Amino acid sequence: MWIQFEQHSKVYKFDANNFTDLSLALNKKDNVNCYYLEGPSFEYFKSEAFVGSLAAGGSVNCERLSFYPHASGTHTECALHVLPVDFDMRNIQIPVLQMCKIVSVQPTQIGSDHCIDMAAIKGLHNQENFEAIVVRTLPNGIEKCHENYSGNNPVYFEPEVLSVLQDMGFKHILTDLPSIDKESDEGRLAAHKNWFLVQGKAPADRTITELIYIPESLADGNYVLNIQVPKIETDAVPSRILVYPCV
Repeated sequence: MWIQFEQHSKVYKFDANNFTDLSLALNKKDNVNCYYLEGPSFEYFKSEAFVGSLAAGGSVNCERLSFYPHASGTHTECALHVLPVDFDMRNIQIPVLQMCKIVSVQPTQIGSDHCIDMAAIKGLHNQENFEAIVVRTLPNGIEKCHENYSGNNPVYFEPEVLSVLQDMGFKHILTDLPSIDKESDEGRLAAHKNWFLVQGKAPADRTITELIYIPESLADGNYVLNIQVPKIETDAVPSRILVYPCV
């Protein structure tokens, strides 16, 4: 089924059946992990009168899931993650469809760190006035889907880069990193704050999505983006990220 929509007075067309899912699933094992947080747990309900497991003889499956959205898979977060705002992920404003730009960047080595600095995004522009950017870091090994990032000082963004991307007009940033900030930065979270604060205020139409995976089969370029998030009263939620080639 072909769909077309208009953004900034330009019409884009795409096949709704031709998409790539960039999100990492929340699995019962082999999840990514960060910040030394426990992996997800899945527990079937059990009482004297009822067991919520077909395998154990129950009439239905009824599982309780316990997990940290920031640690175990693809998640989308709002300003509440780092700032005392009066909204949460139930209120965040994300277009159902929007155009995005996928870009691959080579992190710069600075001492023992590898970071996305101004040199890494040299030449990047947003002449199309898109509001979403999807950042793939190089190298792009499939091990990103199961990586244990805890204590490994993964790649991060220099805070000034987020300010520049904001000035370009982007409102939604998606990345394959566990965080846009350095793993241990003494709680400054400067990159997050640079992204979420606009002239000293934190609007409810900006998001950060972390721990996606962009396969090699997707070339850099422009795509239709669909960010799917549940309405939960918290700062970050598991999300599903779909991109569609457009014509």
